[in-house]
Amino acid sequence: MTTIIVPVGFGNGPRFGIDGGPEPAFYEVLRADESIALPHGAYQVWLTAHADIEAHATLAFTRDRLVELAEPSVGSGTAGLVDRLISSRVLAEYEPGSGSALEFLRTHRLYPTAEGLGNTAEEPEMFRIGKNGEVLLEVIPDVYTFWCGSYNSTSIWDDIVKYDREFEEEQPLTVEELAQMFSAAIPMIVAARCGFLEPL
Repeated sequence: MTTIIVPVGFGNGPRFGIDGGPEPAFYEVLRADESIALPHGAYQVWLTAHADIEAHATLAFTRDRLVELAEPSVGSGTAGLVDRLISSRVLAEYEPGSGSALEFLRTHRLYPTAEGLGNTAEEPEMFRIGKNGEVLLEVIPDVYTFWCGSYNSTSIWDDIVKYDREFEEEQPLTVEELAQMFSAAIPMIVAARCGFLEPL
C-alpha cells in the first residue's frame, strides 16, 4: 500500500509576545510532555495535515498530497518543512497493512476528543462519533470500542492486544488483523478532530 502521513500532537494556537506586535511569535503544538514552537509556515503545514478527510479515510493522504495542499499558502519550502516536522515527530508516516503500521501503533497513543454518540435502531452496525450532537464520523463497532477506550491505554497496540484477549472467543480476526484495521481508521479520526495522537 501507499505510505500515508498523519499529524501528531495537540494544536494549542498562536502565542503573541508581551511587547505586542501584529504577528504571533510562534504557534504551539503540544507533543507528549513537550511544547513545540512552530513558525507560521510550519504550523500551516501541520494544520493542513488535518485537511482532506476523504483522502485520509481512503488512505490516500500522502506526503505529496500534503505538499500539494500546503504549498500554495506556505511556498516553495513546503517539502522541506514536511521533512522537519516528521523529524520533530509532529507528523508521522506509515504504510497501512505493513509492519510500519504495527510499529506506529506501538509507539503512539490516541486520545479521543469528541463524543461517542452510539448507534441507531436503523443502523445498529454503525457507531457514530461527533461533537455537540453533530455526527462527524460513522465507524464499525471494533473501531468505536478502540476509540472509546484509547484515553486509558499505554499505547494503541496495547489497547488492541487487551481487546483481543477480552473478546478472543467471539473475535474472528487475529490481533495483527485488528491492528491493521485500526491503523487504517486512525487518519480519518485525527483529520476529523475526533482524536489526537501522542508519541511515546
